[in-house]
Amino acid sequence: MIVERFNLSRLNLNTRIQAFSTLEPGDSLFFNQLNEAQSMRVLSYYFLRTRNLGWRFTFKKIDKGWRLIRIH
Repeated sequence: MIVERFNLSRLNLNTRIQAFSTLEPGDSLFFNQLNEAQSMRVLSYYFLRTRNLGWRFTFKKIDKGWRLIRIH
């Protein structure tokens, strides 16, 4: 078995998590591509479950894309 070191900073996962942590109630993220919107919706679910936060999000379809809105 070969074990290689991998630089985890290259994954850049923190940028999406930082986007969630800066949201206040009433703030939202806009996406014009469905696959990116669904990816962030799923990430918001896991973000809330793993950090035991009392936050809530809603996912809305609008005319030109999708919004992920922090409601609590």
